[in-house]
Amino acid sequence: MTRARRRGQGRTQGAPRGALAQQRAEVARVAARLMAEEGVHGFSEAKARAADQLGIQGRQALPRNDEVESEIRAWQALFQADEQPVWLARMRRTALDAMDLLTDFTPHLAGSVLRGTAPQDAEVTLHLFTEPPERVATFLLDRGIPWELDAWVGRFGRGEVELPMYRIMPGGQPVRLIVFPIEGPREAPRSPVDGKPMARANRARVAELLAAEDPENREEPRMNTNGHE
Repeated sequence: MTRARRRGQGRTQGAPRGALAQQRAEVARVAARLMAEEGVHGFSEAKARAADQLGIQGRQALPRNDEVESEIRAWQALFQADEQPVWLARMRRTALDAMDLLTDFTPHLAGSVLRGTAPQDAEVTLHLFTEPPERVATFLLDRGIPWELDAWVGRFGRGEVELPMYRIMPGGQPVRLIVFPIEGPREAPRSPVDGKPMARANRARVAELLAAEDPENREEPRMNTNGHE
């Protein structure tokens, strides 16, 4: 065991409250960098890797996800102030195009692209509503849009629910389409950030966000039927 790891372990297990708060802040900052800069997806993995790098052990030293999210915003404002808004706007324009294409499924934007903290390699996440979920596959197939089927697990008030998820690549931007049943849970799944119902935005709201970022913003051309701009 290295000296750094022994020191971190000692601080965690017998640390006064102020020292523990400092450790949580350190882990939050490193986890934010891993997510914003190094392509680590998922709060749990980022926090575990951050704690390991710092030689800190013990769950008490792990920050909440919303603390990491706050540090992601600070990191992006400090180190990615010029480029992050550019790729975020591009992702939101892709979301608008996809929402226009998928309007029959009442699409809503969710995830880090909506929250504004998306890293450069983020996927655009759309929630679709239809039954049966295979309607989405048929829709994409009829328009010659390549797709891959996967599964997504969401946390609801009564537990976890697995839902079908389709991945498409309009214009080279990964977009995942999570399909919710029309008669299923009415509330949104729990957000990984704060555990509250996940924020969702319809097309009008996404357009408002783009306009707020740049009043001169004009929507890009829509995707054609082969899924490209």
